[in-house]
Amino acid sequence: MILTEVYRNIDDIPNLDSYHIEVAEVKSDDLMKSILRVTSDHGNDYGIRLEDESQVLENGTAFLVGDKRLLVLSVISDQVIEVTPKDIDQMGVVAHLLGNLHKPIQVKDGTITLLFDKVVAQTLDQQHVSYQVAKKQLDHPMEYVNLSHVHSHEHGDGHMHDHEHNHEHNHEHPHEHDHPHDHGQLREHNHSHDCENSV
Repeated sequence: MILTEVYRNIDDIPNLDSYHIEVAEVKSDDLMKSILRVTSDHGNDYGIRLEDESQVLENGTAFLVGDKRLLVLSVISDQVIEVTPKDIDQMGVVAHLLGNLHKPIQVKDGTITLLFDKVVAQTLDQQHVSYQVAKKQLDHPMEYVNLSHVHSHEHGDGHMHDHEHNHEHNHEHPHEHDHPHDHGQLREHNHSHDCENSV
């Protein structure tokens, strides 16, 4: 079966218990694809080919595959590096570093997240930039962001706030809903540990 249109995200579907749900696990970088082949936990194969370019794949994206039947994408947790620059000077160092390495990232609430890379970890150590390594389920794909367009400034409370001007659209869902049953890895399990200045 070829699926060409996203139904909605599982977090936005009322009366979820009334649906029969199949779950297909995908890697985080699969979310960047518009054409994808997946196999569900029921052993069924599906092809995904999005016809609407405005639609994107996310953790929890659901497709209608029949009457009251859903295929839901669940992102496999990735090992990631999370960097929270302590000030605007360190933000500049990190921006220059990641720009040279051409790594896709996510920027949210002053924290830069990217997939774990030993070269990045060693370079951060050499620059004395603190970071942590965590196991994280990404809701959205990493993107190649020009960090020179992220203007970070400190406030009196010491927190940094990002103002992105790259005209990206944020498809995050501000509210999470607990469902009475668990589907695959749809819930994030963050087993982060502090790996400051370590490889």
